[in-house]
Amino acid sequence: MRLSAYAHDIINRARANGYATDASKASDPLIRPYGEHDEQKGTLMSLQGSTLALCWVNAEGKAVPFNEAEFNSVQKEIAALQAKIDHNAAVLDNLESKVAEQGLSEFSLAKLKGQKEKLRGQIAQIRAEESDALRSKWESVVSLGGNRGTYDALPEVIEARAKAAVQIEPIEAEILALDRQIRDLESILSKFKR
Repeated sequence: MRLSAYAHDIINRARANGYATDASKASDPLIRPYGEHDEQKGTLMSLQGSTLALCWVNAEGKAVPFNEAEFNSVQKEIAALQAKIDHNAAVLDNLESKVAEQGLSEFSLAKLKGQKEKLRGQIAQIRAEESDALRSKWESVVSLGGNRGTYDALPEVIEARAKAAVQIEPIEAEILALDRQIRDLESILSKFKR
């Protein structure tokens, strides 16, 4: 499924049903710009419609503004909004391409960040288990008057740290990949004009 189709589906369900889970998904930074873009297009249509009320039609069938200054002001506002909508459409196309390139199956920046935090928790757990396993060694070194250098030189400590490093390395690589994905997406999203 394309990001834009998913975003419009979630936004429409959130508006229609009002369920908290749909509203939460619709407010995700990856999804919200699609709703804002739709709102901008709605505002543009409303402004364009309101220009008719500012004019009358002469005998030749041409629109003539009642108040030239007010009409020109609305036209400038329409032009600025149209430029913003066109810019944002390009940003959303770029976002769609980046999401497809990354092969994301879950369209949620919050979930990507949550996944990263979960991986950090796994690293913390591995380090805590290493620390717990070596606690008795540390206590023995301290009770014999040793210091951190003595403890760090113990073969059991070196082996346990090497084993933990082997477990942590692929997790850190996954965190780096997620960081890159998140940074790329946030970079594109920062260009969206509100």
